[in-house]
Order: sequence, then structure tokens, then C-alpha cells
Amino acid sequence: MLLLFLTRIFLLISLTQPQQKILIQDLKTELDRTEDITRKVELYCELSKAHNSINPKTTIAYGNKAVALARKAGNDKLLALAYNETGSGHYLLGDIDKAVQFYYMALRIREKLGDPSDLSASYNNIGNVYAEQRNHKEALPLYKKSLSLATTAQDTLRMSSALSNIGGVYLDQGKYDLALVYYREALPIQEKLNDKQGIVISLINIGDAYNGKNDFQTALSYLNKAHLIANDLGSQHDEVYVLRGKAESYLKAGNFEKALDNALASMELAKAYEGKYVLRENAAILDRIYAAMGNFEMAHHYLTLHTAYNDSLHNERAADRIAQERVKYETAQKDKENLLLRAEQELNLRKLEQRSIVQYFTIALLLLVCAVAYVFFRGRQHQSRINKLLTQKNELIMHKNQALNQHQKALTEQAQQLNIQKEKLTQLNTIKDKLFSVIAHDLRGPLVALKGLLHVMAMGKVPADKQEGLFNSLVKGQQNVLWMLDNLFDWARAQMEGFEADPKPLPLRELADENIRLLQPVASSKEVVLDNRIDPSLTGCADKEMIRLVLRNLISNGIKFCKAGDTVTLSARLQDDHVLVSVKDTGIGMTPEVQQKLFGASSYSSRGTANEKGSGLGLALCKDFVEHNGGAIWVESVPGMGSTFMFTLPCSVKKEEKEDDTPPVPEKEEKEEEQLQIA
Repeated sequence: MLLLFLTRIFLLISLTQPQQKILIQDLKTELDRTEDITRKVELYCELSKAHNSINPKTTIAYGNKAVALARKAGNDKLLALAYNETGSGHYLLGDIDKAVQFYYMALRIREKLGDPSDLSASYNNIGNVYAEQRNHKEALPLYKKSLSLATTAQDTLRMSSALSNIGGVYLDQGKYDLALVYYREALPIQEKLNDKQGIVISLINIGDAYNGKNDFQTALSYLNKAHLIANDLGSQHDEVYVLRGKAESYLKAGNFEKALDNALASMELAKAYEGKYVLRENAAILDRIYAAMGNFEMAHHYLTLHTAYNDSLHNERAADRIAQERVKYETAQKDKENLLLRAEQELNLRKLEQRSIVQYFTIALLLLVCAVAYVFFRGRQHQSRINKLLTQKNELIMHKNQALNQHQKALTEQAQQLNIQKEKLTQLNTIKDKLFSVIAHDLRGPLVALKGLLHVMAMGKVPADKQEGLFNSLVKGQQNVLWMLDNLFDWARAQMEGFEADPKPLPLRELADENIRLLQPVASSKEVVLDNRIDPSLTGCADKEMIRLVLRNLISNGIKFCKAGDTVTLSARLQDDHVLVSVKDTGIGMTPEVQQKLFGASSYSSRGTANEKGSGLGLALCKDFVEHNGGAIWVESVPGMGSTFMFTLPCSVKKEEKEDDTPPVPEKEEKEEEQLQIA
């Protein structure tokens, strides 16, 4: 059984006999015509393969020519192939020593080259040698490694060979079900490849596995299918294995005549092939058939023949095997004389044993049933008591857990309320501290200055030519204080009470004009130009008072950090479903570090170009108001180039076509110099 799967070591699809003759003739013709040394090596290797199933000696002859020419050409890949084909010829002839030598020479070269498909072939062939020696411990890892390499190379032909060989190891070990798993995995691959010889081999292997399971009917069905395909191929080599498998099935079925006919037919075909393995296996089955038929003389003859072939392959096993068969032959006659007497005695003893066994078994079974019933009854009583106690304890634990959960929930709610109150108190303290700081510092300073100025004027100590300038200073100081108070009160109200936006359609041009008229005196005093470029038809949707304060703070901020001759420009445009409003000045600009502080949680302020001072609340208030109206605010600035403050508001009406499809992100405009944009 083992040898059949080992024959698939060459990893090629065999041809029918006429096709092989045509192929061989074509290869020889091309060999005579070609001058290319590399092609000659390939042709010698192909001729060596073509003679595998015809004459292994010719396989070796062509293999040796390929080896010599490949060495001359210096082609390692072809040299490894030539070694492999030569080793296969020696293997088929049963010359294990030389086969192993050539296989390992091929493997060493292929390991250097690293081709997974070629490596798979070498590991498969070496595994065959170990398997033939019944060294399954070494053969199985080699076959599995061959399968892994073939899978990596996606070489389905070599995959089917490795699967079949793994099944053969399990078959030889008597693990028939496991062997069938691998054979049935290999068969669909061979059918897909239309590998006729591979299909024949898998069908024979499956038949041998069923023979091992003593299911000779199923075995015969597979072997008959294989026989038909082998006849179509004209492959006598495959027919040797089919006939031997059928002989095994008939032997197990007790049909010794058919078993003998098939075994003898297989033996005649095997003699023409000159392979020691097939001759050895055929001699073994003929020995068993003649022994089963009682013809011990012929059995001894084929045992001697089997031993002769086996001796060249396994010398260490020959003596024991011959001695066993001699003892069997000499004692055969005595066994016949005692056979009937022994059979009668054994039959009587078996009847008595069966009666005693039945009686003992019945008594033991009754006692066991009674014991199990008693144990079960007592266990149910005990389990019932335990379950009742556990139920009571579980109910008590559940009540306590519910009480604890309610108490924990109440404590959690109290803790949350305390945290909320703590946060509110902390926020109120912060607002209080901020208010006192602004009132004490930012408001007190301007008011003290106004008081001093009014006192000087009341005393009449101001010359007439300077009175107009002082009055202008009074107006600007009073206006700054009022704006600071407005910002302060709005901010404090928003922080302490919260506020809600009242969004309505908002004419942005009008609102900008109002703030420009309000701030024009301040701008004129610094010789700063205010330019409103907002389209009159453009409207947003926001709280009017909030956006008025935002525009006023941003315009005032721009004036604050402009010098004489600078410009503050207001513009707006549609951007997706928002209006983007820009307040751009050509003032002193600011650094990135300052920009990061403008809209932070803490206020930030610095003096303007005319030493103006702010509270640091204006931009924070702008950010809150813009965000409460569904928009965003940001700044872009470069020191010395001015600043651009931008914010977005929702559109009052969504239009089908918009001027710009880009998202509302800051535009890249000219960068301006450092300035602190606080009103």
C-alpha cells in the first residue's frame, strides 16, 4: 500500500504510451538540432522524465548526461533538476543509496536558490525515501514542509502530490480515516488539473484505505474506476497497482480465486517494469493469498521471492521474516489436524463464557441501577434543601443591595449638587474679582484724569488757544469710559445671569454705518480712514444688539492700533450657508504669540498707538456673542502689516447659488505687525 503514493515523485502529468513515444521522438529530434547548451540540458531532463514509467535505467542514463552538461554550462538550477531526475531513476530501481545521494545534492543547490516549488519537489522525494523505509517520524515532517512550500508557490500539482503522500503515511500506520481525509483533498485538485495519472493514483489510494477498513465493497468500486482510467491511459505501471489493490479486496472478501487472478496479472506486469518495490509488494500479497488458500508451498515460494527483493532494500529484516515463514510452513499440517478439535472446544467455551458474562452483567446492571437511583434520590433531597436556603439568602442580599443602591444614589446626587454649587461660587468669585479689578484700575484711572482736567478748566487756568484740544480730550475720555462701562456691564451680565440670542434678519451695511458714525470722531482725531465696503443687499441672521457691540469693538480696536494715514476696512461676503464679515486694518499687526492670547479664558490688553488703554473684555465678549449666534471668530495678522478680524454669521436666507463653495475658514491675507486687539 505504501509504495503507490511514493510513485508520484516526479511531479508531472503522465502521458499515454503512444503520446510518450511521440514526445520522446520529438525531444530527440530537437536535441539533435539545437546548439544551445542550456536547451540541451533541459531536453536531457525532459527525456529522463519521459522514461520514468518506461525504463528507469534509461531515466538514469539521460539524467547523467544532463548532470554533465549542466556542470559545463554552470547553471545551478538545471544542475539541481538533473540531480533530481537521476535520483528518481535510482529510486525506481530500488537503489536507495544512490537515490538519496542525488536527492540531497539537488536539495543543497535548491536551498541556495530559494525557489519554493523546486524545494517542495526535493523535500517530497526525500520524504519518499524515509516513508519506504517505514520511518514515518522523519517522512511526515518532510511531506508537510513540501506541502507548505507548494502552497507558497501556488503549485497545485505539487500540492496534490504532497497531500497524497501524507495520506500514504497515515495509510501505512493504519490510520485509515485520516488517510482518506488527505486523499480526498488531493483528488479534486487533480481533477481540476485533468491530471489523469494523479486521479488514478488517488482512486487506488482511497481503495487501499477502504481495504484497510475491511470495507472491500467500497474499495472495489474505487479500484474499478481507477482500472478504467488506467486502461484508457495505456499505463501498465498504474495497472500493476490497480490489480494488486483488487486482489487485496477479493482476499478480504474471501474470494481467493479472483484474488489470485488479479495478483498474478499484477505480478506479470511488474516483471516488465523491473522495479524492486512493485515486485516485492506483489510477492507479499501472493504469499498471503496462497497461505489463505492452504497452498503453503506456493506461499513459501513467494515469501522467499518477497524476502529476496526486500533483502536488497532492508537487509536487517530479511532473516527474521524468512524464519517466521518457515515455521508457518512446517506447522501448517499439524494445525490442520487440530483445527476441528480446537474449533469445537472453543465453541463450547465461548457459549459457557457468554452465559456467565450475561448473568454477571445482568446482576451488576441491576445493582448499579439501584445504587444510582438511591444516590439520585438522596442528592435531589439534599439539593432541594440547599436551593431553598440559597433562595432565602439571595432575597435578603437583594433587599440589602437595593437599600445600598438607593443610599448611594442619594449620596451621588448630593455630591453632584455640591459640585455644581461649588463651581457657581467659584465662577461668581472670579467675576467679582474681575469687576473689582476693572473698576478699581481701568475705570478709576480715566475718571481721575477727567476730574483733574475739569478742575483745571474750572479754575480758569487753561489758555483759550488750548481749550479746544482739552475739550476734545474730554469727549474722547468720556466716550472711552462709556464704552468700557458698556462692555463691562454686558460681560458681567452675560457671565452672571446668562444670555440668549434673539436672531433676526440683520442688515449688515446699516449696522456697520451706525458704528462708523459713532466712532468717526475718534478715527478723525487719529487721522484714520474708516471704509465700509459691505454690500447693502447682504444680510445675516443674528441678534442685532450683540452684533452691534461686536462691530463696535472690532472697529474701535482697529482704530486703536492704527497710526495716522492708516485705514480700517469693513467687508462681507457669502460663504456656503454663512456670511463672512471682515474688519481689516493697516496698523501695527501682532505676533502669533499675542494672537493666541486674544480669545483665551483670561483677558489680555495693551495700549494703542496713542497710548489708549482697554479693559481686556472686548474681544472675549465678541467671541461669546458671535458663538451664541451660531458663528465663529478668528484673527490673521503679521507684525507691521496690520490685522484682519473675521467672524461668521448664519445667512438670513439660503440661496441656491453661492459665491464661494469653500468652508468658512480663515482667508490668507496680508500679515501685519504686532498689536493687541482689545477695545
